[in-house]
Amino acid sequence: MDIGFLPIDIKKHFNLCVDFRRDAFFCSFNTYDGYEESVKGYKEKMIRRETENGWYYFHIWKGNEIIGQLEYRSFSGLPNTGYVHLIYILPSYRGCGIADIAENRIAKHLKSKRCKQAILSVSRNNGRAIRHYKRHGWSYLKPNPKHQVTDLYIRQLCL
Repeated sequence: MDIGFLPIDIKKHFNLCVDFRRDAFFCSFNTYDGYEESVKGYKEKMIRRETENGWYYFHIWKGNEIIGQLEYRSFSGLPNTGYVHLIYILPSYRGCGIADIAENRIAKHLKSKRCKQAILSVSRNNGRAIRHYKRHGWSYLKPNPKHQVTDLYIRQLCL
């Protein structure tokens, strides 16, 4: 499958980023309640982080079509640990192995940045995402103290 990962062109594709985030929010929480609050300042954060070391924003391309988005960083509150903020695939491309390709790309990139592990937060209601993460070696860490319906998962990234 011809899949590419290119840094997000915020000026050109920001509205698509918002659409992807909106769908990801609904997939996670089965509601749009709280979505608007979750994206306040999103564009400004993305623009600022373009110049900050350790932040990564990519669109997933299949030919000339953007079919997904990745957001992650090579640091977190734990030493040598990256943090995955978003793995998003358009509904029409889910179940085709693209999330597996994205997962492997993130792991390889974080390892190249000397991360030994990664963490992420996932909604307890998002069974599909949890199954995907477990297939890729993620394991439950603890409840997310910042959001009452999400849990933190961790994955070892053997160097």
